[in-house]
Amino acid sequence: MTGGETPEAVGPVSRPARYFEQPFWTVLGLVVVCIGPVILLAVVGGYVPDDDRTAVLVTGLVLTPLTVVVLVLAIVGTARERRVWRDLDTAGVRVMGTVTSAERVWCGEDDRCTRVRMLVTVPGRPPFTTTHLVPGEKIVEVGTSIPVDVHPTRDLFRLADNPSR
Repeated sequence: MTGGETPEAVGPVSRPARYFEQPFWTVLGLVVVCIGPVILLAVVGGYVPDDDRTAVLVTGLVLTPLTVVVLVLAIVGTARERRVWRDLDTAGVRVMGTVTSAERVWCGEDDRCTRVRMLVTVPGRPPFTTTHLVPGEKIVEVGTSIPVDVHPTRDLFRLADNPSR
């Protein structure tokens, strides 16, 4: 980065879609996570023929740790996300970000969004830029001010209001 550029922000931007707001990935994740324990239950319940019992038991024992790892990662990730947003709720400062560019883009098969680049100035910290996809048909104009919650000492921020409303 050269001396005159504004750094691009890192960290959480706006609340991502929750896991259960994405039905396809939720179902796929539940199937993958449950395969090992279901296989073990099938072996214990007697649903597996005796000829295949050993192979199916080993498969269940290998896949069950995957269930534990995925569940631990989900719990730790959820706890971290809640802690980050709680930090912003308690110590966040509301500032206004200024839209420096706005471009209409496709964000799905039939959906249009606006990709906005914003300059956010925080008191006592260097300004930073960030990019967001704003869903909806409303066009966000360059120069529009959008409220942003920013942590005063950490690199945490989120849009306080959806500009498409």
